Amino acid sequence: MIAIEFIVGSLEVGGAERHLSQVLPVLRSAGFLIKVHVLSNKAPLKPLFDKAGIPVYLGLNLDWMPSIIRRPIRLMVSLAKLMISFLKNRKAIRHVFLPEAYLLTALAARLTFFSGSLVMSRRSLNDYQQRRTILGKLERLMHRFTTIALGNSKAVVHQLYDEGFEPGKVGLIYNGIDLWPFQNLPPKQELREDLGFDQDALIFIIVANLIPYKGHLDLLNALAAIHAQLPKSWKLLCVGRDGGILSQLKSQARTLGIEEHVEFLGGRSDTPQLLAAADIGILCSHEEGFSNAILEGMAAGLPMVVTNVGGNAEAVEDMCTGLVVLPKNPESLADGLLSMALAPALRTRFGNVGKERVHQHFTVTQCAKKYAEFYISLADAQAE
Repeated sequence: MIAIEFIVGSLEVGGAERHLSQVLPVLRSAGFLIKVHVLSNKAPLKPLFDKAGIPVYLGLNLDWMPSIIRRPIRLMVSLAKLMISFLKNRKAIRHVFLPEAYLLTALAARLTFFSGSLVMSRRSLNDYQQRRTILGKLERLMHRFTTIALGNSKAVVHQLYDEGFEPGKVGLIYNGIDLWPFQNLPPKQELREDLGFDQDALIFIIVANLIPYKGHLDLLNALAAIHAQLPKSWKLLCVGRDGGILSQLKSQARTLGIEEHVEFLGGRSDTPQLLAAADIGILCSHEEGFSNAILEGMAAGLPMVVTNVGGNAEAVEDMCTGLVVLPKNPESLADGLLSMALAPALRTRFGNVGKERVHQHFTVTQCAKKYAEFYISLADAQAE
């Protein structure tokens, strides 16, 4: 049996963490020995791992400390715990997610002269390295101690090569989603009645936390530009936690005169129902790795309008399952949205083809199978 220890900064409700919560139970049921080491004590998703029988080891609760010393203390404690783990078990494959966890894990591997397999997953484009230049330089330094890096889109893989990884030391595994929540959903009319939506409204939906790089301001400007050409009862549903820009977005909607058409719903547990009740899905981000939100929109049968960043255009085939538009360009986004708004038959065709594409290529079962094949090949190479 192959043992794998996953290392992540937290188990908050984020893309990488949700990905692990779906994939790891499938791997465990396939016979892999799995543990999860969390560097912090933030773990709202932990019950999902508990339910699957996956041991989760949390970091210390240091919330009682003054904030000025909490972070350096947490980093030192996390590094010490990782080093102890490396010394106790030199055979397990270590697979680390997200930049901070990667830096600490690679450093622990170096300090303990670890000679086993260290895997890093990059889940986004490396734009963050431009904002945090020291972090970027340290990451690139640690690449030399990493066995292999995995990207979740071709765009991410290309950046990993640019950062210095040698050929043969980079792999690609696309995200996969659990299709169960999208099965046996009620008809759209019934969902709209239950949710209190107008039956005749044209409903746009974006599922993305309210943070600047998700492009919500671009979206509001785009919709304002085509407002007069849309049906009077159109509506935009914004699903996602506030990352600090909610008041700014509400103010912008008022200024643009579209406030009555925009609803900020916050984080929701009924996202599949909301998606299935809508007409057009949107992801207008400025940077992205490979978005599960796009896959979920397609699984709900929505035509998707997405920006051409990261793996968006690898999920959505332009003029086949939706439209791919320019990033940071409200005019291009407006043109795409209006094209979809005025073409109901095309929306239906794109939605049906997109749903089939998710079933064929982007399920959590297919994703877990790719991981399993990867770990088996890695263990075989390690045993040679």
